[in-house]
This record gives sequence, C-alpha cells and structure tokens, in this order.
Amino acid sequence: MKNLKVLKEIYSLFSLSLIVLGIVFLAKSTMAADVFCRICGILLLLFGIVKLFGYFSRDLLQLAFQFDFAMGIISSLIGFVMFFWTTRFIDLLIIGIGLFIVFDALLRIQTALDARKIGVQSWWVILLMALITGVIGVILFLKPYTGRTALVMLIGLNLIIDGILNLFVVQSTVTTIWRDRKWEI
Repeated sequence: MKNLKVLKEIYSLFSLSLIVLGIVFLAKSTMAADVFCRICGILLLLFGIVKLFGYFSRDLLQLAFQFDFAMGIISSLIGFVMFFWTTRFIDLLIIGIGLFIVFDALLRIQTALDARKIGVQSWWVILLMALITGVIGVILFLKPYTGRTALVMLIGLNLIIDGILNLFVVQSTVTTIWRDRKWEI
C-alpha cells in the first residue's frame, strides 16, 4: 500500500508538471520547433514511464490506471520520436499529438462512466474535462492553424487541462482500503 501512495504522489507531481509546462508553452509560444519537440519528447517519455508504473500498481479500483499500459507505451514511443526526429517531422508529430490527446480523452470518458457506475460522485468533472481535452485534440489533429505559434499555444492549453484532469482523476479514484462504505488511501 505504501508503494501505491508513493505512486499517487509521483503521478500527482507529474500532473502538476504538465500544468507548469502548459503555462510555459502559452507564455513562450514562439520557441523554436526543435526545442519544443525535445521538451515534449522528454515529457512524453517520462509520462509513459509513470503510466507504466501506474498500470502495475495495486490500486483496488483500477480506475485511474486502467489504460496506462497502452498509453504508457504509446507515450514513450511518441516521446522517443519527438526527441530524436525534431523539426523534420513536426507536422506529423502535431497530428500524432492530436490523435494521442483524442485517444486519451476517450479513455478518460470511459473512466468517468466507470466511476459513475461505482458511485464516485465527481464523475461528471472527469467527463467534462475529458470532453474539453478531446475537442482540443481534434483541433490539433485537424490542424486548422498554419502558424506554429497557435499550435504551441493550443498544446500548452491542452497540457494545462490534461494536467488538471490527471490530477483530479488520481486524487479522486486511487484508493487502497474500504472503510465505513468509503474508499480511502
């Protein structure tokens, strides 16, 4: 159970770092494409590793980490590509990021619906934030903006929302014991 608490703290810290990185991307939206790709690559590699650890944790409800095996591998692969093949593939990577965000949003929608089934009262917050994240992912995928500045800002906004969503999900659904009709950690 102690390992799960540590994992929950790491996951929460990582979610907070997504929020901070999103703010940086919004503030510095004109950064060079290769710097942007390398930062995102490192972030996705770390994100993938954290997700894989989450998947193999001993969370009783298995809501927060239920899709983390696939998302961990996908995150790591995209991160690797972004770090080593920067500006040559930026357009392809932006489309890939958009798809990744859409897939993650769809999985979070399923998490919200599963949380509703078992009685988590704040399931609708997860659903709402997943829908917002999904819309941003679709916009990135369709790439209606030709300027990279707008895309970096859109990715920054999504990182902020996704960080808040991840933080909310892990804080509200990761539990280890059942006490008096209430899950606790």
